[in-house]
Parts: sequence; structure tokens; C-alpha cells
Amino acid sequence: MALATTSLPFSSSFAHPDDPLPEHLERVAKRAAASIAPSARTEIRAIAFVAGLFHDLGKATPWFQDYLLRNGRRSVFSHHAESSAILAWWYSGELSWPLWQRLAVFIAVRRHHGALLFQDWPQLLEQTRLNFSVDTDAVLSQQIAALDLVGIHRWLCSVAGRHPDLSLPPVPGALSMERISEQLFDQRLAGGSKLRRAFSALDQALATLAGFGALLAVDKTDAALQGGQIARRALPADAVTVHKAQAFANARLRRRDALNARREQIATTVAATWLAHVDAPLLTLTAPTGAGKTLAILHAALQMRAVLEQCHGVAPRLIYCLPFTAIIDQNHAIFRAVLRSNGLPDHEDVLIKHHHLTEATFRTEDAEYQPDGAGQLLTETWNSELVVTTFHQLLHSLLSPRNANLKRAGQLSGALVLLDEVQALPLRYWEALRQLFLAAARSLGTRFVLLTATRPLIFQPRDAVELLPDHDAHFRALTRTRLYTRHREALPLDEFAAHLVDRLHTDPRAMLIIVNRRRAVRTLFNMLRDALPEQPLVALSTNLTPLDRRARIRLIQRLLRQGRLVVVVTTQLVEAGVDFSFPVVHRDLAPLDAIIQAAGRCNRHGENGVMPGEVHLWQLQARLAGGRLGDLLWRRVYDSALIEVTSEVLGMMEYWDESEFLDLSRRYFVGCRARQDQQRVDEQLTRGDLIGVEQNFQLIESGPPTVALFVLRTATDAALWACYQTVHADATLSPAEQEKRFRPFRRAFYERVIQVYAQEAPGLDRDVVNRLNFGMETYDREAGFIGLAEEDSTCIF
Repeated sequence: MALATTSLPFSSSFAHPDDPLPEHLERVAKRAAASIAPSARTEIRAIAFVAGLFHDLGKATPWFQDYLLRNGRRSVFSHHAESSAILAWWYSGELSWPLWQRLAVFIAVRRHHGALLFQDWPQLLEQTRLNFSVDTDAVLSQQIAALDLVGIHRWLCSVAGRHPDLSLPPVPGALSMERISEQLFDQRLAGGSKLRRAFSALDQALATLAGFGALLAVDKTDAALQGGQIARRALPADAVTVHKAQAFANARLRRRDALNARREQIATTVAATWLAHVDAPLLTLTAPTGAGKTLAILHAALQMRAVLEQCHGVAPRLIYCLPFTAIIDQNHAIFRAVLRSNGLPDHEDVLIKHHHLTEATFRTEDAEYQPDGAGQLLTETWNSELVVTTFHQLLHSLLSPRNANLKRAGQLSGALVLLDEVQALPLRYWEALRQLFLAAARSLGTRFVLLTATRPLIFQPRDAVELLPDHDAHFRALTRTRLYTRHREALPLDEFAAHLVDRLHTDPRAMLIIVNRRRAVRTLFNMLRDALPEQPLVALSTNLTPLDRRARIRLIQRLLRQGRLVVVVTTQLVEAGVDFSFPVVHRDLAPLDAIIQAAGRCNRHGENGVMPGEVHLWQLQARLAGGRLGDLLWRRVYDSALIEVTSEVLGMMEYWDESEFLDLSRRYFVGCRARQDQQRVDEQLTRGDLIGVEQNFQLIESGPPTVALFVLRTATDAALWACYQTVHADATLSPAEQEKRFRPFRRAFYERVIQVYAQEAPGLDRDVVNRLNFGMETYDREAGFIGLAEEDSTCIF
């Protein structure tokens, strides 16, 4: 039991040194509410405001003030979140809020320093009731009894008067232990069944997460910037038009007038259609690969942003999402070029790139924030006008219990979310994502655009507006590629290699070869290298470090621009969005949407003239030691049901032209939807089962166990490894402090890390990063990971 103590005047308490608590609470409340877009439900803004007003109120106890200002001892009495949440529950009851909204603000305050790890929404409140009793020496009771309740009540009444726009009535009656207890143990809520029925729709769950996220983002940035905030920036609505006028006025592009005219026609139609449907929350853009979707949708989004800013007084953020980190750099570079063409700096408050390897230096016109300080936080909370990120970062902002993810939830309110290559979203989540997008549109005022050349059936026919209504005509008009179906009989990998060698002798042209496994890339690459020692040959797979992969992609693009006869052997990592254009593409059997994406790397810009590019589909098979045949290479990579549908749709036709791809993809997705059970994580979220959501929502399916290897090749690599060892071997540092010291070189470090299957690296620890010494037997500069040298098996950190 704590020593008896006297209440301190609330007006004299502090949130942080030199930051008075009443000012901090009102500032965070006001900014949290302001971060919610005008198009979102008004209840979210109220949740964010009240959560901000109460989140640190429990810091007004003598115990916390002694700890903060006089280096007092940290104890259970200096904790503040639960006592703050009880006061928020009392206040929302005095406002006569509906139960779901009261629970929302209680949860936000109670867990603003932790994760939402529970299985139903009332669980935290029920735990707090057990911890509180007005008649005992319970810690919570003592904490609240030690507060200046009269001073807090007076302050709350004055705050309500200063914010009439939020319709907060002056609090009736006095704030007392008795009244708090009455609200906490309201007999109308006895038994808990009424509380469990409080959330009746997914909309309310998303409103709760958005209010919570707004509090997290504002509170953390307020502390990191010592009360400051990042100012919003303007983006010109005609930025893409200006960029095109400067960047595309060259002879190389003028030689392809027909295709560029089609791209311009598509861009004009997309912008006009969106502007004609200003209030539509769900949209799709279905256009052929290489049709200029990236710049077309950016132009339309900037136009829409200007219209919405004029309507609401606040410009929506643009959030551009892609399935893989491998293609984010390419799209980020396009957006950066657009900004530079308009004289805008590519500072992070204008354009930001966010994924797990982001460097997280955050620059504005006036300041630069480092990754080990506010930079990481500002990056992770998307304090930018144009965000380029992954599906993972976007969807985990709502489908996760983790504080680190949910602090972006408020930024989704009113945003224009553009999901490119949306066919990469796992089919098992289609209905859950449909419900999530519908609810986010209703509740958060978010607008979603799904972009693809092979539109999956995520939205139902009447859900969304198609931004390119005449897309059928555009598909039918294109004759860039022809898909030859040679997949009906399996072909061993060595025989396939022999066929390629013969083809390159008789018809020497640049060639892209896409296979389904990393080991197949290495095997095929070695076969071709042995047979064609003078042939420019490039391998691409995740057996190469991210640093080496990016260098290979730049090399391939340069060789293609020079008209060199380059042969590329790769896994499917190039299919979604990588800007390659080969006259000939070979693809191992895969689901039809992947095949069509592979075809998008063939004759992409119409370089072949009237002759279509060739896409050859095979069904490759491993050759084992002794000449025995092994697995078909698509097995253990793709679901057999998807391959069955693909084979059924392709039928017995010898070839299919690009003009028929849209119809093929429609038939394919209908067949897929009929075969795939749906994982309804949206229903779990509605119930408040955040633990279940975390367990069941996995964008990347877990495969065999892997081991992380740091490839040590140069003096720079050695220096990075030494820094890593120094940080992680220091037992005096807490995990949080280790992470803080690692953050400045985190991206550079992981650009040299590969993940290999544990069976390929026996004896190495799967829970840490291991060192792989570069050498002829371990890591090939051309094709990546080979295996472990004897000394590497004991080189563990």
C-alpha cells in the first residue's frame, strides 16, 4: 500500500518536463481531432479528441509527478493509462455516448502504450473493473483518489467551451469517486452481454481503430517534436501534365506515336471519369500492361485531390500501394521525377517511401530528422502528401493489433488509396477486403482505386466505378504479344535449356525466362552459361541480396536500351510492375494472372512494330541425380486449384493474342472464386478478436523455415557487420535501445541480407542474422547464394 499523499493542483502538473499537462492534453486532443478528415464519421473526430484529452490525465497523481520532476521511484502507482481510461469512461458516460463509442475511447486511452491483444472489445473494461474498488486499497482507487478531481472537472468544462465545433456539453454535476464508480459499475451493463453487443458493424470497429491511430500518431509526434508538428504541403493539380511536357519531348518516344496516343487517351478518360464521380468511394482502373497506368492514375488523383480540397478545406493524402518492395523504388522514382519537373523538392514531407527497409531520414524545408530520432516515427506515421508503400503496410494499418501498425489508421481517413497490381492480393481474403474497403469508405471517408490489367473479383459489379469504361476496346485494339501454349506436356529443365540454346543460335534475340524456383534459376543459368559463354546473361532471384538485385535490374534496363542481346533468367519477382520489355518471353506454368503479367514484359512499348512479341508457356520439371524426373516446378509454389483453372481457361488453343487476355482473365477469376474458401478476418475484427486477426491475416504464406545470411564481401560490408555486432552484443542495452542504435544503418545492413531455406544452411541459428563469407563456394556474384563453406557453419552471431 502506498503512503498517504495529498492531491496536487491539476493546473500545476506536467506531462513532460517543461510541458504542462493541461496544455499537452488539449494540444494533443485538438491535433488528433484535426487529423481526422472532414469526410469521416463525426464520431471518429470526437473519439480522437476525447482520447487525446484523457490519455495522460492519470499523470496528475503525486506519484507520477514525483517520478517526472524529482527523479522519484517508478512504481505501479506512477502508471497512468488505466486511471486515465477510467476517467475517460466516466466522461463518455456523462456525454451519453453509445456503448461502442464509449468502449472506443476507453480502449484508446487504456492501450495507447501497448497493443490491442484481446479477443473481444469489452475485455479491457472488464479487467479494469476487477482492478478497481472504491472501498479497498486497490492501486487504481488510490490513484484516482489522489487526483485533483475538482480541478480536472473545472478544466474539462473550460475545454468544452473552447471547442464548440465538437458539441461537447459542459459536464453536469461534480467529478467524484462515487460518480466514477457509478459509471464503471453501471447495473445496466451487468453480465457483460450488452457490452458484447455494442459493436454491431465493421464500421464501428474501423472508427475505433482510426480514433486510436490518430491519438497514437499525434501523441508520439508531439513528444518527438517537443510540441511541434509537420506542416501540410501543396501539390499542383497539373503536375503530371507539366512533367510529361518536359520528359517525353524526345525523338525516341515520338517514334511510337500510336501507343503514346493511346496512353494519353487512357489518361484523359481516367481523369474525366473520376471527376464525373466525385462522390464514388470505390473505383477500379482496368487497363493493359504498359498502358501508362501509373502516371494516368497519379494525374487523376491530383485532380481529385484539388477538387476535394476545395470542397472540404483539407487536401487528402495520396497513398500508392504495391505488392512488393522490389518495385517500390521504380514507382517512387517516377513520382520523384514528376515533383522535380514541377520545381518541388523531393523532401519526405512531400513524398515518402515506406516499407520494412526504409531508411527513415525525414526532411522538410526547414529541418532534417534522423532515423534514430523523429525520422522513423514521421515516416511510419505517413506525415507526407504522397506515400508510396506496400500492401502489407497499408492493410496492417487496420488488420493488426500492434501499436506500431495502428498509428497509421487515422491517416487513412479521407485518403485516396491507390492499390496497383491488385491481383497480387491473396484470393482467400477477397471478400474480407471487399467488406473492409466498403466499411472504410463509409466510416473513414477513404476512397479506394484498384489498378490492374487482370481485374480480380474483389468488388462486385455494382460496388465500384470503372475509371476506364471502354477498357474492353483498349484490350481488343492491342496486338503487342501472342501467348503460345506449350505447357500441356511436362518438359525437363535440361531439355528446356537445350531448346533455348538452339533458339538463341537460330533466332538470336533478347530473351526473358521466368521460372518458379530460385534453385531452377541457378540451374538454368549455369546450363546457359556453360553452353553460351559469350552471351550476355543475367540471373535474378532472391538468392541475390536486394543491393545486387537492384544493380541487376538497372543493368538489364541499360542493356535493353542499348539494343543488346541480353538473356535474363529470373523468378517471378519481375512480373508485377518492373519496367522490362523483351521481344521474347518464356514462362513456366503459373496461375493465369501471373502469366498475363509476364506477358506485360514482352514488347511492352511496341518495339517490334507490326510483329507481336512471343510469350511461350511451358510446364517445367526438375531433373534429379541419376537422370530421374522430379517435381513439376510449379508445385509447392502455387495452389493446384489455380493451376487447374488456368489449364481449363487456356484449353486446347495453340495460342492466344493480347486482345483476348481480358476475357481470359475474367473467366479465370470466376473459376478461382468458385474454388477458394474465404478467410473472413473482417468478421473477427468486428467482434474485436484482434488476436485472431493477427493469426489469420498473412499476406505472405509461411513456407519452410528460413535462415538470414549477411553477405560479407567488401570493406563496407565488414564495417556494417562490425557495427551490427557491437550493437547486438552489448548486454547493457535494452532491446529498444539496441533497435534505436541499429536504425541509422538498418537499411544498408538488410540490403546485404538474403533469406535461404534452413535445410540449405544446416547448423545456423534461425533467430538471428548469420554471417556468410563471400567466396566461390558460397555466393556467386552473378547468381547469388550457392551454399555454405565449412567455416560458415560455425560462424553464428
